Amino acid sequence: MITVNDDRPPDTRSDLGPGMEQFHHPRPVRHGSRPTLAREFLMRGLSGVVVEIGAGDGVKFALYPPEVHEITAVEPQADLCDTARRGSRDARVPVRVVPGALDDLPVPAESVDVVICSLTLCSAPRPERTLQEIARVLRRGGELRFYEHVRSCHPLVALAQRLVGPLWARAAGGCRPARDPVGAVAAAGFVLDGLDRSDFDHVAHVLGVARRP
Repeated sequence: MITVNDDRPPDTRSDLGPGMEQFHHPRPVRHGSRPTLAREFLMRGLSGVVVEIGAGDGVKFALYPPEVHEITAVEPQADLCDTARRGSRDARVPVRVVPGALDDLPVPAESVDVVICSLTLCSAPRPERTLQEIARVLRRGGELRFYEHVRSCHPLVALAQRLVGPLWARAAGGCRPARDPVGAVAAAGFVLDGLDRSDFDHVAHVLGVARRP
């Protein structure tokens, strides 16, 4: 079990605003000068070459530790790339924001140490293909770190999520509330190293680490 603690490093700037994880999930990445607990977990101990899927407004890249050599942010909506580039100007490490489909990442094979998915697998048109692409770009032993909402464990709530799914997807950038990202990660051949489940606004979420064997 992963424990998300509150021993978080402060950022070097306090005037960047709260930022957001993704435009279709506009949740803050920071409170004041500190990362949110979810964002701190995703970045904890990071080093090397990182790919983050979904660029948001770019503010989150200013929170990355200097041990990261470079970040490639793959943004499926090409018209949002310029916004993310402007937001990432205060990052302490090089950031490259590129347009790209989630099932065809513009990243060389086995070139990445860590891939971060934050509230993106819910909207991937083919999540199994997205996970295959993540496995392709990761080096052997590389990590997938993910923060996703998950299907409820309560049968009636899960049924409601499935029923509203098609309408919700139209209104929320393709988000499918009834998906099981943990099962999809395992089915793609990743080795799950840890999970932490919690609720956000009464919706079940999971923070996880999985390794490419």
